[in-house]
Amino acid sequence: MGKEDHLTRQINQLGFVLSKILEMLVGTKNSDELSERVSEVNSKLKEKLDFNLEILDTISDENIIEFLIQKEGFNHSNIELFADILIKIDKEKYAKKALEIYNYVNQITATFSFERDLKIKELMVK
Repeated sequence: MGKEDHLTRQINQLGFVLSKILEMLVGTKNSDELSERVSEVNSKLKEKLDFNLEILDTISDENIIEFLIQKEGFNHSNIELFADILIKIDKEKYAKKALEIYNYVNQITATFSFERDLKIKELMVK
């Protein structure tokens, strides 16, 4: 029971951190501000998850899921939230990784999401 509580706490904490990161990115108005925010995101990722965007850039698109699920606290909701963050940081650069993540979440969840489906369609258009 204690182990499950600890894991649940870690998942919830990661969800909270990822939500805050996404909120920070959503409010950006120009490229200078976005650049500053991405730097902050990089620091937060390193501090909370022990990886940053530079490490993420070395991981192939096909291996992104394997990399993320090995990190403590990543469940399907948090993985999807992470994909949303990648899209806000740089849609062009991280489109394939985000698409891999969204497709993975579609496979492991029983619930259909119109919002996720729309994100997938938008990424496939480019």
